[in-house]
Amino acid sequence: MKNIYIPDEFFTNENFTSTEDMTRIIGTNLKRARLRRGLSLDEVSTRSTVSKSMLSDIERGRKCPTVAVLHKICDGIHVALPSLLREPEKFVEVVHNKELVQRGGFEVQDLFQYDTNSSIEIQKLRIAPNSEIQAAAHGESIWEYLMVIDGTFTLILDEEDAYEIGKGEAIRFLANRKHTYVNRTDREVLMFNIIYYGG
Repeated sequence: MKNIYIPDEFFTNENFTSTEDMTRIIGTNLKRARLRRGLSLDEVSTRSTVSKSMLSDIERGRKCPTVAVLHKICDGIHVALPSLLREPEKFVEVVHNKELVQRGGFEVQDLFQYDTNSSIEIQKLRIAPNSEIQAAAHGESIWEYLMVIDGTFTLILDEEDAYEIGKGEAIRFLANRKHTYVNRTDREVLMFNIIYYGG
């Protein structure tokens, strides 16, 4: 059977400043490639014929593998060798506090807009006292995760199932039903909403 290689990153030439740097990068990339494939160290060991202890040492950056060992690992888990030698991308995005804006009956700040890599978006929501917001049913594979930072609100699904969620509590639900956020109290509700667009 012909091996199928799954490139984890675009290939590139790296200029390593030391053997320690190369060892660390190989270990980081190997662990990431293994976890992406849902494999344990035992499974990689069986597939590659490289011992579990050696694989563990490589992932921890304790040992720099030979080309022969790397070839066995790459062949065993179907990953291209150059992807193990590439410096992982570094990415950080900081979102600062800012005023929430009115949208559809409540106030919202889009902390992280929809991202095709993660299939999620994250919002900060504020519901005014003694008010409610209705939302139509979403797609069959869309989930919402609500975490209350302050206040208490009631989530009503299809106008029949009601769930009261207070400060420090959370709820998740499949958003393929009509859902209503109700604040029956005299104080505002502040919460985070993570929307997962499953596939």
